[in-house]
Amino acid sequence: MINPFSKNLCSPNQIEGVDIYELVSGVLSLNELETSILFLLFDENLSAVDLSNRSGKHRSTIQKALSTLMGKGLIIRKKRGLKRGYHYTYASISRSKVKELMIRHIDDQTKCLIDRIDCEL
Repeated sequence: MINPFSKNLCSPNQIEGVDIYELVSGVLSLNELETSILFLLFDENLSAVDLSNRSGKHRSTIQKALSTLMGKGLIIRKKRGLKRGYHYTYASISRSKVKELMIRHIDDQTKCLIDRIDCEL
């Protein structure tokens, strides 16, 4: 996916042309797999095996993406006890929380840009 922040997005029409997956990916610094997993988890809780089957990616690749998403606070892991061991499923945080994180990240980037301009111009 192309990082929308690498594009010259100066007008609302240009921003409207950016796919929501690209926008989420760019703002939150996610790769394509991480973004697709996040969107899948918006709709239902899934295990790593379920995600592997749906994406066609190896389970270890899925586990790495899940670890990244958990590290960024975008998903949570739920543990369910079985007779022998545990079964883990993953769920995303709410869409509204993702929006808040994105807006906070954009605000932080904007502040950094303003500070840099203030210092150098």
